[in-house]
Formats: sequence, C-alpha cells, structure tokens
Amino acid sequence: MSTRQPPAIPRVVIMTSAIPKGLQEMLQGVLAYAQEHGPWRIYQQENRRWMYELHDLKRWGCTGVIAADYHSVEEARQIAALKVPVAVLLQPHPMRQRGYPLFKWPCVVWNSDAVGRMAADYFVERHYTHFAFVGHIYADSYWSVARERGFRAALRAHGHRRCHVYAPCNEAEQRDWAVERPRMEAWLRALPKPVALFAPNDRRGKQVLDACLDAGVSVPDEVAVLGVDNDEWICEASVPTLSSIQCDPRPAGYRIAAHLDRLMRGERLVKTEYLVEPIRVITRQSTEWVAIADQKMAGALHYIRLHAHESSLRVADIARSVGLSRRATEIRFRAVTGRTLRGEIEHVRLERLRALLAESDATIGECAEACGFAGQTHVGRIFRQRFGMTMGQWRQSVR
Repeated sequence: MSTRQPPAIPRVVIMTSAIPKGLQEMLQGVLAYAQEHGPWRIYQQENRRWMYELHDLKRWGCTGVIAADYHSVEEARQIAALKVPVAVLLQPHPMRQRGYPLFKWPCVVWNSDAVGRMAADYFVERHYTHFAFVGHIYADSYWSVARERGFRAALRAHGHRRCHVYAPCNEAEQRDWAVERPRMEAWLRALPKPVALFAPNDRRGKQVLDACLDAGVSVPDEVAVLGVDNDEWICEASVPTLSSIQCDPRPAGYRIAAHLDRLMRGERLVKTEYLVEPIRVITRQSTEWVAIADQKMAGALHYIRLHAHESSLRVADIARSVGLSRRATEIRFRAVTGRTLRGEIEHVRLERLRALLAESDATIGECAEACGFAGQTHVGRIFRQRFGMTMGQWRQSVR
C-alpha cells in the first residue's frame, strides 16, 4: 500500500501562546533540523490566533504541526482535526494520558526528576545538612512537583531525611506576590541555618532572593538558593546573582523534528517521549559558599574549584594556599569531606568534563584537556568507572 507523499517542501505550523527561554531553545533544535534536512516552510501562530484560523491552515496546505504549549482538551481536539502529524513540545504529565486528543503523537518533556536529583547532589557536595524547597505558586504544577520529588528522593539516598517544604500558596497569594511575601519572609527567618534551598525555576528563585533581602536573611551565608533554567536575564538581575541548573532543550527539539519529518513522509512510528536533560549547575553568588565550619578546608575546596582545570595543580599547591603542611591538609580535608584532595580534584574535573561534552562541539580530547586531564586514555578509564559509560556514549546520550 503506497503512502501519500507530502509536498516537496513541508509546511509546518508552530502553535504557541508565548515563547519562554526553554521553548525558544527547543525550537532552535527544530530549526537546526529543518535547515539540515529541509527546507521547511514554517508558519508561527502566537496568542492562540490559530484557534480561529484552522481553515486557513488547511487551505495553506499544512503538513505538520508543532504544538508548543499547554493545550486544553478542546484546543487539542481542534489541532487533531487538522488530521496531520503533530509534535508536542513541553507536554505536562496530565496530557500524556490516554484519552487526550494528542496522546498518540511524539512529545518532549522535562526530566524534572533528574533536575531535582542534580540539585540535591550539588548541595550535598557542598556539605549542607539542612535543606528546603519552595514550590511553584500553583501547587499542582506537575514539573514543580516532580522536581521536589527528585530533590527529596536524592537527599534521602544521601542519608538526609528532613527537607523543609514551603506551604502552597492560597488564591490571594497566587494573584499578588506582595500578599505572599510576608509569609515567605517569616518562613525563611525560621529555617535552620545554614540551609540549602531549591526553587523549581529561576522566577521562583528570584522571589526567594527578594524575600531574603527584605527579611534580612544573608545569602548565601545563611540561605543558599538554586533555581532552574539558567535564564540569564533573571539570574543576573537578581541580588545576589542566582545560581541555576542549566538544561539543554535543543537536542530534544532536534530529535522530535526528525520524528515529525518521518511522520510527514508517511512513516508509521511508535509514540516516543524525548527528554530534556539537566546539564550542569551554573554557580553564581547565591551559592558561592560551602557549609563547612573549618574555614581552612572551605578555602581548600574553593581553591580546587578555581584551579582544577590546570593540569599542573598539585596537592602541595592546595596546602600552601591554606597555610598548612601537606599532611595536615590531607588529614583535615578527608575528615571534613570524606574525600582525599586528589579525589576531590578528580571529582571536580569529571563533573566539568561531563558538562563540557554535553554542550561543546570540541573533540573529546580537547574537552578532557580543558578540564585539566593530561591524557585521554587515563581519563577515559576513570570516566567509565565513575559514570558507567564511555565519554562518547555520554555525549551521544545528551545530544
């Protein structure tokens, strides 16, 4: 049985009401695929005007739809009525259930559980023992709930069973930040200090920083704050600047565009979910602190993070930086952190290497060298021991 062939140039409609940072980066992945394998004619419909122009889209010869927003059941029915292949971006969990009109089509979702785990690992590595979470203003926001779940599960895996969770907002607080702020300020003052606080996105993280500033709570000395999205405008405009988990939606956008292309060519493919993975934490002023009472060992950690990329870094350099003998530094550092100095250097380098492999087009050897490793064979062995895969396999898994 022959399949109907699409026009020579696919005509793809992007349906969205807004284009936040994450969605913009995802669409960059879509565009990259279209430029490599196209051309595609792309028509963008914003502010839900498409609801009133479905007939125009049909006459235009639409061959595929990118539904780049959270669509109600009725909106999804109208999209499905076009009877063309659909790729769904940023699809929330409730809309991934059977019965939803766009259920059968491929979709992109955030790996929010992994985001939460990365936040927990980041704070635990900085030796915090008190933890807190401030969720989205809407308590049923699926991605905020999933990030809290991943955060708390990872903390438990590290042996930390207590996490202070900010109570959900009421309707008045949801409508007006000025109504909510006094309650958040009081909650922040009452937290045990120092505390590591995770917010599910940068906008919420900035609100926490604003509340700390007004409440007289010192950041990061008393409260360290971490957001998600690495929205540079929000992060750099915050006081102090906001640390954030960087995700990379572009690979997922590229892959779902390839899936849509095959569907438009008449192929029958199984439904696939493409995950947006967290890549690394971008550390700014809001977390530039280590929860270690021994200030010399806190200084040693800081020195390692500053100089780990230098292949010439030696244990003696670290000891000299804190004014202690090499042996005394080794003993105190291991007692405080549970790692040797060499182990900490390797740990920092490996984490930076993993992030660089994900976001850079440099060769594996160049990435390893930039992180302070002298030889690719050696780093390849320890990378596999640490992460259970080769550097090439890791790069492929996040692209």
